[in-house]
Amino acid sequence: MALLRRLELSDQTDTELKNASPSTWESIHYELNLMPDRQIIDFLVQHFVNELNWMKQVIHAPSFLVNYQLWWAKDKIAEIADVEFAALIARICSYATQFLSSPSHAVDQIRGRSLADIRDTCSNIGNNLATACEILDWKGTLVRVQHIIFAALKVSCEGRTSQFWEGIGSACRAAQKAGIHTDTTGLMGSQLPKDSAQELERDIQRRTFCSLYVLDSHLSRQLDRIPFIPDHLVEGTLPRLRLIPDIGNIPTETATTAPDIFAERLMQVQLGLFWRGLGLQRTSEFDPTESERRYEKLKSEYLVNLHPAFAIENPDTTLDKAIPKLPMQRQLLYIAIFDSICWNFRPLLLLKPNQVASLAPYKRVLLRSQKQRLGMAALKVLEAVATLHTMFGGSYTRFSAIIFNSFEPAILLLNLCSNADFPFDQDDHSTDLMGIKVRMTYRIAMHAVEQAIHRLQMLADLSDMAASGARVATLLFARCVQPNQSSSSLALTLSVSGSLGSTQFPTPIERYGEQEKWPSLEAGDPYLMPDDLSSMPQEDSFPSPQLSSLEFPMLWGEAFF
Repeated sequence: MALLRRLELSDQTDTELKNASPSTWESIHYELNLMPDRQIIDFLVQHFVNELNWMKQVIHAPSFLVNYQLWWAKDKIAEIADVEFAALIARICSYATQFLSSPSHAVDQIRGRSLADIRDTCSNIGNNLATACEILDWKGTLVRVQHIIFAALKVSCEGRTSQFWEGIGSACRAAQKAGIHTDTTGLMGSQLPKDSAQELERDIQRRTFCSLYVLDSHLSRQLDRIPFIPDHLVEGTLPRLRLIPDIGNIPTETATTAPDIFAERLMQVQLGLFWRGLGLQRTSEFDPTESERRYEKLKSEYLVNLHPAFAIENPDTTLDKAIPKLPMQRQLLYIAIFDSICWNFRPLLLLKPNQVASLAPYKRVLLRSQKQRLGMAALKVLEAVATLHTMFGGSYTRFSAIIFNSFEPAILLLNLCSNADFPFDQDDHSTDLMGIKVRMTYRIAMHAVEQAIHRLQMLADLSDMAASGARVATLLFARCVQPNQSSSSLALTLSVSGSLGSTQFPTPIERYGEQEKWPSLEAGDPYLMPDDLSSMPQEDSFPSPQLSSLEFPMLWGEAFF
């Protein structure tokens, strides 16, 4: 195929494919006729570009909007590239409805159509058009990769972790089929001059591939699975253009130091490369000295290279008002950084007393400090999540970064707080975490957990993932605050965490060895109460009401899941 391209010979043209598959094209036009009204599509696309694209940056908004206008101007959809773009529009619209109603758009319908109806319609159209495109052209382009990613992000908002993982895998395979990690181009025509347009196309491909790498790295780490994209592919595909956001009338010297609009994603790429480059195997026994070495390398090799606007201590906030989404991107990066620190230290939770006793004395001292760092990192994740949620208006959202990262750090803190010998601060002095002073006390930790559970309970009205997380975290909180909790009850608590959260959340314990003792992420019917929980007396599962201000949801019977 490469030789054919060098000779400027196509292996398969749109015209040939069109003539070869008339029934497929009939189906395509049928689906296109089902698209919601232009005004509805325009509203959702505008909402996506203005309010949502900053989260994952799968598309380059300016070039997408140019192609969006060109697509609508066509008299007839007769090329595969146009059909792929239609699938992208449909899947973006379906994804965008997941974030409505919002503080900026308090709506439950658009032009008389309910959001649920629009979501289902666009999702079905996107799926059917995507299937047709695969029939007509096995190879695909960048646009195919993008719309597959949006389909995966939609199911992520719905809490369907397994389908999200499968969607990311499909996008990774599509990316390599289309060759977007190379210098081939695959966007629709542009109104930019040819040379600059081609270079921009290449850089958009690189950016989409990097965004996909971030999703792949983060999810594979969460689920303890092998990533789809090898490191060397993304290392040779880093963006080369510096695209400065439109920041209005500010001094030139300030504008030149502004972060690229892709800076946060690029730093997430570097974070993924850092951890994956260490070659850590979770099947090996936890070694405190190795985890300490990784922690120190993170400080000396990664944190020192952060853009000043994203520094974890005293970040440069000069451009926060000029670039409205910059503060939110900063919190996203903070969540990723501190979550990765949690990931580094989490395996220590599975160490048995005899394993700890067999460690050298200096390793036991190290282990004690690492427990504290694990707790502090979990606190910092919850702090960043709370800040980000406030920036969302403190309202309902299906944004998985807020939901998942409200749940998992809370579970870590509850497990640490259940540990009788946890090294909480004994005075008013703070402890250092990556150069930041963090005070870690039992009261501070439990207050952070309460806030996280309150957040999950509020978001449960829209999100099944938040609902299941709230139920699990509430149960663990109730058991944690019981006086005189025995070690056996703690073990049961950890087991219940895995059982209850298996469908929506990968429990933070089950991933680090001895997998046979922990429920599988995929195992079991999520609507059935686990036997060990149903046999527990209800009066032994909850503290007296005055111990917490939490509104405990019903944990028994039909309301359980």
